[in-house]
Amino acid sequence: MAYQKLGSFNDAYIKQSSPGSYQQIQAAKSAWEAANAAGDRAGMDAAHQAAESIRAAYGYSGGVDGSQYLPNSYAPVRNQYMDAANAAAQAYRLAAQAGASQLEAQRPQIQADYDALAKQTYINYMKEKQALPETMAKLGITGQGAAESTAASQSNQYQQNVLEGELARQEALQGLNNRIDELYQQGEAQAAQAQADILLSLAQGYPDFLQSQQEWEYKLSQQQAEKNQQAWEQSQQEWKNQQQLAQQQLAAQKEAAAQQQDTFNRQLAVAKILAQYGDFSGYISLGFNEDQIAQMRRAWQLQQLQK
Repeated sequence: MAYQKLGSFNDAYIKQSSPGSYQQIQAAKSAWEAANAAGDRAGMDAAHQAAESIRAAYGYSGGVDGSQYLPNSYAPVRNQYMDAANAAAQAYRLAAQAGASQLEAQRPQIQADYDALAKQTYINYMKEKQALPETMAKLGITGQGAAESTAASQSNQYQQNVLEGELARQEALQGLNNRIDELYQQGEAQAAQAQADILLSLAQGYPDFLQSQQEWEYKLSQQQAEKNQQAWEQSQQEWKNQQQLAQQQLAAQKEAAAQQQDTFNRQLAVAKILAQYGDFSGYISLGFNEDQIAQMRRAWQLQQLQK
């Protein structure tokens, strides 16, 4: 005659709420069956006790054959501790969320500030461009070539100012993102640590279960806290790497702009020397078209006739 189980619960609660613990119980059952087949009574008792110690952490006993649900006095206490642990963790997460929302509210103002800076940079450039003839006249600088070279230099400086402004905008926004990520990472770390501390208090209050499920839950929470800490440290390192990369890119762009300006200045110097002798071909490499060069040549010829 086949054995009839005393109950039909079969750890259904643990199977749903904690698959890891359920697998531990299944392993204990397999060990019990192996010990039973070998006639090892001590092994059977040890396997049964291993499964019972896990069930006890969830507030019940499986009875003599593990198939029943027999509540014990530990369940209410455990539930209270778990509720407190979850509430503490949620408080840290909500605090992090609130702080992140406050930081996020700064994003529109950052964008607006740098939009205003870009607009002012353009206004300054246009004012300088419009005032160029008057400025050159006050300084006693004449000649089409000088005007064109000064205008080109103004344009290069404007482009560099725009570039630096955009890089500063990206750096400010990235810094804001990093501060938000840091808040969330810290919130998760604090939440995990709060849960671990409360679960440890529970385990210490019930030393009979210290080596069973409660200890496992504490270790799991501790591991999660360590993972959160590692994730936060990694995000900080990524932020530092991004900052370093942005600085390197800015330096490279500045160097490229300086080299471009040096090349322009050398070409301009050569063009001016050639222009003294009526050869305006040097201005072609500076972006002047044939009509502009023809006008410069006619102006030079007119000057020569007036001498």
